Amino acid sequence: MAKSLTIRDLVASPVLGTRTHSGAAGLDRPVLWAHSCELKDPARWLQPHELLMTVGMCVPAGSDAQRAFIADLDDAGLAGIAIGDHGFAPPLTPALADESNARGFPVLLTEQQTGRR
Repeated sequence: MAKSLTIRDLVASPVLGTRTHSGAAGLDRPVLWAHSCELKDPARWLQPHELLMTVGMCVPAGSDAQRAFIADLDDAGLAGIAIGDHGFAPPLTPALADESNARGFPVLLTEQQTGRR
C-alpha cells in the first residue's frame, strides 16, 4: 500500500511556498485531494481528507465567525486549509488560531508565487 501524502509533506516542499499558521498537531493528516473554493460554505462542497485551497474570499471576518469556520471545516473531516498569503483574506484572528490549535486542524499560508525555488 502506498504512503499517503500528508499536510506535513506539503509544508516540507519548498517549491510550494507554504508554511504552517496554526494547527501544527494535525500536520500528519492525510491529503487525498485538494480543491480551490471561494464559496461561502466550502465544507458543504468538499469531502473528508481533502485540502481546501483559497485565496481567502471564503474566510469570514471576525473572531466568532472564524472560530466557527474552522470548526465547520474540521467537523466535515477536511485535511486542512491553505490560504493565499497575499491580501485577499481578512486578517486571521487569534480565535481562528486558537480553534485550529485546539482541534489540530492545519491552517496553512501559501505565498503568491510558488514553483520558483
